[in-house]
Parts: sequence; structure tokens; C-alpha cells
Amino acid sequence: MRVGCSARGLMVIAGLLLAACGRDNAPPGMPAPNTTSPTAAPATTGSPMITSADAMRAWLARALTCGDRDFLRADTATQHARLSHMQGVVCEPTAPGAPLRCAIAPALRIGQADVGWFVIGAPQFDLAPVVLPAPQDMLRNAMSAGTGALSPGNDLGDTTVQCALTDEALAPGAIAGTVLRDGDRDSTMRVCAFELSEGVPTCTQTTPGGHTYRLDGLVRGDYLLYALPRDAPDARIGYTDCDPGEAEAPCTHELKVVSVEAGRATEGIDPADLRSLEEAADWPAPPPQQ
Repeated sequence: MRVGCSARGLMVIAGLLLAACGRDNAPPGMPAPNTTSPTAAPATTGSPMITSADAMRAWLARALTCGDRDFLRADTATQHARLSHMQGVVCEPTAPGAPLRCAIAPALRIGQADVGWFVIGAPQFDLAPVVLPAPQDMLRNAMSAGTGALSPGNDLGDTTVQCALTDEALAPGAIAGTVLRDGDRDSTMRVCAFELSEGVPTCTQTTPGGHTYRLDGLVRGDYLLYALPRDAPDARIGYTDCDPGEAEAPCTHELKVVSVEAGRATEGIDPADLRSLEEAADWPAPPPQQ
């Protein structure tokens, strides 16, 4: 069920990358950016040759917001070689597979943010992470629809851009299953999934007397899920580590993580842990009923 690159996995990657970056305009220990006249940069396979300093900066802004898949797919040595020819850009030497850490001066304008450093992570599955020192809202209008996604900003104000390397990488997925609970035969169930990193809820209503559900249009990532029975508004039925068929088995009543892959449905997710509102106090709060 955990095939692909989950939101939690990406946030771990982002944390590791950010730990290396520091909070200055450039990652610590890096030499001052090169300010000599630029020379022509060797083109990454499939990318056009760019020689103008302004054009190269414009290209870099696009590349860092998922606008050049060939560059993001390239190995670190190829990326380093291309960036080393750019005026004002200096990148640390790095080993194969390690993130590429670079500084740029003057700062590069991306969306509404001035970016003085960036980190390009190695592709994993069909996504390439890019860390930028700016909050989500300042970067959002710099990305074309369908090219990538923005992770939640961290406490330092940095954001990981998850660049799609294939057209299918960000296709919506789904969660489906059956709420395992007896009750009013004509009652409906409201089933909600909460995206783990941001807590954004997506809900659906079952048909009267029906306990099966399907939540479509979910972005790839990790989710928590529970159901709200209409005939018991103060109850929650969670998808947890508790097995209703093994009453004596120890469990924590914690909501289990459900991974959603791009373009696929995660099925067999059957909430069964009936809890009171007080007992489920640490579960996410449901959105208001529409």
C-alpha cells in the first residue's frame, strides 16, 4: 500500500535537505558567488543552449519551479556543470545522489520571493524535490498547473517544491472501502480523509443505508480517515490499529496512515473503531457539514 513517494517521505527529504542549508542567503561554508561575466552553459539533454545572463536567470527560475524536467532528471554532476557557468551562482561539490546546494547573488526573483539559495534533491520515483527559502503563497503563482506541488512551509519559512517528472506523477488518487458498523439501516455515513502534512479534509456522504464509500480527487500523499454516522453525531468510526474481530487484542486507537498513489485507488480501507467524541478528541476535527 505504500508504493510511490508519500507526502511524509517527501517532508523527511525536505527536512534533511534543509538541515544542511542554514538560514543565511547561502548555505554555510560556501564561497562567494561568482560575479564574473558568464559564459555559455552546456545544455542539459533536451534543454536549449542559453547564453544571455538575464535569459539564464529566467531559465533557472523556471527550472526551480518544475519548468525543465530534463534538467531535474539529470544527475548531480550534470546539474552542477550547467549551473557553474551562470553568473552569480556557486554550488558546493557533491557526491552522486546527494542534494545539490547552491547560492545565487543577486537573489533570484521567483514568484513574489527573492531567493538567495536553493537545494535540488535527487529524483525519487517520479518526483524531484527542490527546497526554496520562501513560503508557499509567495511561490504559488510561479508554477504552471500540473508541473508540481508545494509542500507545507516549515517553521523556518522554507518550502519544498515537488516537481513532477512525468505527466502522471500528480494525477489524483482515491481511497475506497466500507464502514464496518451496525446501526440505523436508513442512516448515512460521512467519511472524511485528512491529508497528513496539511490536515486538509476531503469528505463524502454514503447513500442512505449504505456503508461503502469512495473518496476521489485526492492528491498523492498520506491520509488519516474516519467516518461520522448520521444517527450518532457524537461518535466517530476510525480506521485505526484496532481489529473489531479481536476484542482482546491490544491497540492504541490511533488513526492509521493511508497512502495514496498518483492515479490509483487505495482500496479495502474499512473504518471499524467506534469511539465517542471524547475518546476521539485527538483525531482531526471534521469540517462543517455543507
